[in-house]
Amino acid sequence: MNEKKLVLSRYYIYVIIGSILIFMISLSVAPFAPLDEPKVYAYDGEYYNLGIPVGFSFSAFISLIIFILSAIILWGNKNVLYNIIIDSSALSFIILNYINYYFIWDVWRPYIMFLPFFVLIKYNGATAMQLDLGQIVLIIFLYRFYRFYKKSKSSRPLSGPDLQ
Repeated sequence: MNEKKLVLSRYYIYVIIGSILIFMISLSVAPFAPLDEPKVYAYDGEYYNLGIPVGFSFSAFISLIIFILSAIILWGNKNVLYNIIIDSSALSFIILNYINYYFIWDVWRPYIMFLPFFVLIKYNGATAMQLDLGQIVLIIFLYRFYRFYKKSKSSRPLSGPDLQ
């Protein structure tokens, strides 16, 4: 039984390491984020720097694309490395998504309310309800964790000559 827990913990250590790598790769492309507006603009007597929130949003988008492509291409594969790529990109996107919401809040100070599958944002009299892909990817990530945990827990021990 301890061997199964060791395999599970080792797998998620690799997922965390992979997530850090995808996180760093995604952040390295943040300066290339396409901006329609100037990076710094004045509104209502204040200056706002759009580079940071737009860069993090672009980085989260890159992680989301890696997750979607890896999930479509590699889902159901028995290869451990492929499953680590799927879970690592999911975890990386989840982290970047919520850091992005923090930077949006830090720059503009809107009212942000997280609802199931949606985010309500109120700013300067305007209200927007947007789909929160971070929650959806989090549910997929937790489902994959639960499935992997149940699979490692429910597999029967080998008997007889299979033990060797």
